[in-house]
Amino acid sequence: MKRRSVKRRRGLGMALLTVGIAALVAWQWLLPQMREWPHVPTYGAMSWGYGQPVSYQSCGFHTGDDWFAPIGTPIFAVEDGTVLYVGPLWLDGEGVGRGPYSIVLYHEAGDYWTTYGHNSVALVEAGDEVRRGQKIAEVGDLGYSPAPHLHFEKVVTPFTGNWEQPFVGCEGYVDPGDRWSPI
Repeated sequence: MKRRSVKRRRGLGMALLTVGIAALVAWQWLLPQMREWPHVPTYGAMSWGYGQPVSYQSCGFHTGDDWFAPIGTPIFAVEDGTVLYVGPLWLDGEGVGRGPYSIVLYHEAGDYWTTYGHNSVALVEAGDEVRRGQKIAEVGDLGYSPAPHLHFEKVVTPFTGNWEQPFVGCEGYVDPGDRWSPI
């Protein structure tokens, strides 16, 4: 019985070693690929995506991705960029807004802007340079918000101040897409 147990453990050990080596090889291939992908903006569940129908937007659709997470969850810059604005971002309509600590980043490499809304706190200021993966804020529940979450947008219309009535027909918003990878 003892010999069988030793053989069984050796067999299990060899199986685990084989799986471990395969995982290491896969990780060595995947790691450089992941460095090329932008990061997701926060830990959490992306639950309300771009393009979903909504009644509170002039264009009738949701202009970004909502990442639901507990208050205080870190929010990260998805790409290197410059902080252009920290403050309230309002859409057209009373009671519709992103809270007082919203952030707008400009990403020169891709010539686009990202917005981060409903934050409980902003950890950056206008003019700061940020790196991909840098913590810039924490998830909150401020502004027009049903629950704690990050409202994340990708925008191709130049930011000229506070987007109070951003884009007629919402032509400036683009789908953030599923090209984000976990940090």
